[in-house]
Amino acid sequence: MANIFEKGTKFAQTALALLRREVKTPGLFIYKFGKADFTGAAGDTISIKRPPLLRARDKGWRTNNAIIVDQLQQSRIQVTLSQHPYNAVALSSEEETLDEVDYVRDVQAPQVRSVLEFFEEVIVAVLAAVEFAFTVAFDPAGTGAVADPRKVAIKARKLFQKAHVPTSGRYWLVGANVSEAVASYDKLLEVDTSGLPEALREGVVGKLAGFVIVEVDALGEDESYFVHESAIAIATVAPVVPNGASKGGGVAAGNGLAVTQLWDYDGDLLSDRSVVHAFVGASAVLDPQVEEDKSSEDYGRIILGSDGKPVMDFFRAIKVEFGAEDTTDSATWTIQVTGSPTDGTYQLLVDGEATGPIAYNATNGAVAQALNELEGVTGVKVTGSSAKTLTFQEDVIVAADAAGLVGGTSPNVTVTKV
Repeated sequence: MANIFEKGTKFAQTALALLRREVKTPGLFIYKFGKADFTGAAGDTISIKRPPLLRARDKGWRTNNAIIVDQLQQSRIQVTLSQHPYNAVALSSEEETLDEVDYVRDVQAPQVRSVLEFFEEVIVAVLAAVEFAFTVAFDPAGTGAVADPRKVAIKARKLFQKAHVPTSGRYWLVGANVSEAVASYDKLLEVDTSGLPEALREGVVGKLAGFVIVEVDALGEDESYFVHESAIAIATVAPVVPNGASKGGGVAAGNGLAVTQLWDYDGDLLSDRSVVHAFVGASAVLDPQVEEDKSSEDYGRIILGSDGKPVMDFFRAIKVEFGAEDTTDSATWTIQVTGSPTDGTYQLLVDGEATGPIAYNATNGAVAQALNELEGVTGVKVTGSSAKTLTFQEDVIVAADAAGLVGGTSPNVTVTKV
């Protein structure tokens, strides 16, 4: 019996080595959870608490101003084990006796390959399904910034900076067509891959604007994302070896991976069976929206929905719209206050960042000042009268929040791209 157990362990370790060598994306993301986290978890789901987000206030010097007491507002990351990838192969007595069967080459390697592809498909499916807070366009056949991969990466970096995404651990994941377009850029920076996870090194295309560019086979040819290494939380658990299996072993691997390989015998078919399987799950790591209006007493606090829970959004990755001229970005926009408001204010949003309140009847200079006070925005010019033209120094996305306008008939702010 000891001889059988030793062979089972060797099989599992060989499968593990193959898996670690092939997988890319599970080795990239740093939030990883295993059996110890999920044992006893209701609904096979774990919740990871974030610390509350607080901001200091100014009481005023030598004043009797009352202080404002903040409530602690926590948010959570939830990860669920929800899928059970496996591959089963049978070997007949004739095949084992008369054919030249190499177990590692002919059985384990194809089985592990199928499981590793499933791992990546789980992660890619999360990216494909989630609603992104940010998108950027990349069209190599277009004109201007949208055709320049470096400028596309710089725009993604700007969006990450606004969302306070850490500067280290940033990647640009690309499918085959996007990889080809990026690789043809003559100013790609070389990457020292020695500090990268082993599985990523072969897929590195180069580096732009702080993003390490990695080609991922599991992505569609035109699919592409800027991601931070904390964008996806993944879970893998190696199932226990059942008592009915003749031999097998489960091993928790590096890079957050775990598999189990089993061998048993089917007496009805007179054949051996090899099974490689795992439990897996993945979730996008959402973050709470935070009040960015510095004039609000709630500045810096987590925004709560009507249910009293934090409003969550996906800031840790950016979707790349590839192969089509950007239909949303422009350096020139017009705005017009409509509905004849008699008082109140509105806000303009540039790439998602809100200005301070702008008076309903603000002058061109006041509108320009509000825009140029935004982080990363300079040199904006405002012209016109009732319909004002905003001219930026780079392509941006402009929107408006007219909730603060008062009076008139359904006051609003119309925003039009030129």
